[in-house]
Amino acid sequence: QFRGLATERFNRRQLIDFYSSRPQMVAARLARITRSINSLQRMWDSQESWPAEKRTRGELLSKELTALGPCFVKIGQTLSQRPDVIGEEACEELKNLQTSNEPFPDDIAWVIMATDLNHTGPIAPGIVPDGNDKNGEPLFAWISPNPIAAASLGQVYKARTHEGRELAIKVQRPEGVKTISLDWTCLALALDALTRLWRYTRPSGFNNDLGEIADEIATGIFQELDYFQEARNAAKFKDSLNFLGYVDTPLWVPELTGRSILTTEWVQGRHLRDLNEDEGLRMTTMAVEACTASLVLTGYVHADPHEGNIMLGDDGRLVFLDFGLMSTVEDNIMESFATGIQACLAEDYTTLAEVFQAVGFIDNPLQYRDDESQKFRTKGDIAGLTDVKLEEVKPLFAKLLKEKMESCEDGTSRFGALATVLSGLGKQWRMYTPPYILLLIRTFLTLEGIAAKVDPEFNIYEVSMPWAIKRSLSPGSPSGKEVLRSTLLTDDNKLQLERLQKLILDAANDAAKDSAKDDDAGAAAA
Repeated sequence: QFRGLATERFNRRQLIDFYSSRPQMVAARLARITRSINSLQRMWDSQESWPAEKRTRGELLSKELTALGPCFVKIGQTLSQRPDVIGEEACEELKNLQTSNEPFPDDIAWVIMATDLNHTGPIAPGIVPDGNDKNGEPLFAWISPNPIAAASLGQVYKARTHEGRELAIKVQRPEGVKTISLDWTCLALALDALTRLWRYTRPSGFNNDLGEIADEIATGIFQELDYFQEARNAAKFKDSLNFLGYVDTPLWVPELTGRSILTTEWVQGRHLRDLNEDEGLRMTTMAVEACTASLVLTGYVHADPHEGNIMLGDDGRLVFLDFGLMSTVEDNIMESFATGIQACLAEDYTTLAEVFQAVGFIDNPLQYRDDESQKFRTKGDIAGLTDVKLEEVKPLFAKLLKEKMESCEDGTSRFGALATVLSGLGKQWRMYTPPYILLLIRTFLTLEGIAAKVDPEFNIYEVSMPWAIKRSLSPGSPSGKEVLRSTLLTDDNKLQLERLQKLILDAANDAAKDSAKDDDAGAAAA
């Protein structure tokens, strides 16, 4: 009955109808989540004064998130890359959630494989699912008796065909659909109640639709339940980044893929934990470049690039894994992000404020309040100044943004610092979280966490800059074309030679870097 909820991806109305007749189930799940959160809070606080070597709270946090199910594991995976948010102690434990979740029983996995692939014999010699013919032809010549990795929604086995072909077989957790759909219902109910409360208790009003945010999260996770779609996503992602020359994805094996089984060729490579310092930096730089190119050039972004989902192939190429969670970006948003990257690196906060307006982070005109007891206003007494005119508000916001960024540690080199500053400014300036942006934020916060691990001085904006410039030179929206025109031509349509020369020089430098990178990859392959 729960499997039917995933037949057409996320469907809000279908889920509401399904669980409205099962209120006891929803109430029980809400109670379970509440008890876990309260217990974790008490445990975390109680160990605050303990010596670091005696604390067990990070391990207990990891176990509890695993017990709560896939949605909470996803939260833990994202937090595992953010020591600046939750501390090194918890991060190290939560990293286990990327590849070392608690697996479900192998006997259940064998039954799922046999059912999905309509196989009536053994899975491999000596491995016979309940009800299958032990004397039948084995599906594989060999399969690992236990999973080699267990993630939030499935676990992976290594297998070998009778022809000697090595494969990776991902098997979906049997309770995945039920847990995800139930957790979304709980989240949607909680956010709906919070939205209603804030609309009555906040004089300034409340425009963010938290229900849309819950739906966006659910849409992304439900995508991961469709293994046929995931296989198509992998092929599309690889094709979209072929121009880089170093991005690879595992090859899908369709004849051994089913509703809850995804089979790909085995990839020879290593994860970050197995790389030396130089290899780790090279892989991370390629990953940031690839994801930035996706964000500002192709519009098709891997939304879950944690350490367990990227590898350095034995041939020197960057290998992405797990394509259930993907983001699609529109032309105008790609161009805005490209402009934003350039503005961050140039510390041009006026342009950055304009980008925030373009992507829907802040209003146009900007709105301000001293605290939650007031309504937002667009002029007058703003940020300690009196009689501020409407046209003066944006420069004032840009000035405050500049001051906050410069006072924030690594403010001009870390995406996470920008997120922290905006969160602080959001207490007085009206800001929004457009639902489409959630997965993109996850992508770059995750990448930045990996980058900080291999190089504390890693500047994500510098690595992203070449692709931002390339996007600016190939606009697709009317506004982007106008920006390019104003960059190259004067108001009377004369060519700005100095600017053009600088752009050509930047492009030549980028080409030289790409050539050197190709040489390094070739040497690694040799």
